[in-house]
Amino acid sequence: MMRRRDLLLWPAAAVLQAGAADEERIWKDYLAWYRKQPLSTDLRAAWRRHLEAAGVDRAEIERRARLVERLSRQRRDELQPLFFDRTYAAAQPRFNTAPNELLVETVRHLAPGRALDIHMGQGRNALFLAARGWNVTGFDYSEEGVRAARKAAAKAGLKLNALAARHEDFDFGRQQWDLVLMLYTWVPLGSAYPARIVDSLRTGGVLVFEHLMEETGSERAAPWLPRPGELPRIFSRLRVMRYEDTRRAADWSWRPERVARLVARK
Repeated sequence: MMRRRDLLLWPAAAVLQAGAADEERIWKDYLAWYRKQPLSTDLRAAWRRHLEAAGVDRAEIERRARLVERLSRQRRDELQPLFFDRTYAAAQPRFNTAPNELLVETVRHLAPGRALDIHMGQGRNALFLAARGWNVTGFDYSEEGVRAARKAAAKAGLKLNALAARHEDFDFGRQQWDLVLMLYTWVPLGSAYPARIVDSLRTGGVLVFEHLMEETGSERAAPWLPRPGELPRIFSRLRVMRYEDTRRAADWSWRPERVARLVARK
């Protein structure tokens, strides 16, 4: 027999369950709408206009807007692949489509071997290496980016192992790679992944890293942005051949940015 206390708790549990289901429905609706938006869209304003056109009243629009803003922070991992799908499908690229300059300079005197391109996007760097005789594996969680990389490799007659995967799921292995690229990746630097990446390098293997830097000092800053002087410490198991903290043109910005660049050997 159900006790009186259980009878009292049941309606509250039912309300919570219904609320969670409502949040999930709104979030899924937002994601379906989001993936179709052009990159230049003011998403907040466009989402409100979308709801207005659907006949949603003002109070409910504000409720859904607050909900989406909260879930966008909490579920960033769900939004990021969709953002980069939109980015790589855009007619006008918002990033440098040529091979990374630091990579070009670094491999000039390296003999081709096995290379890993982490978060390779459309494969601009992976294809550059493949054209120079490297055996290249690249992965990205944007299926649109991986599709573009495979298409470009096929068109150029290049061999490229391009995988749709997240760094959380990818098997980096041990002593596998002669060259690892971390060029504008989203690998959290304060996590276990940098150590796994170092483990995956063969003895004598080289890591090439470049990214925008974290300058705000905020605890909520993106965890994949290096702070000043941080990279040599994070990769202290490697011999640093080159480290730069410089303001320069960046592959993922339309203006000069503070950029961290590292080349290190195992």
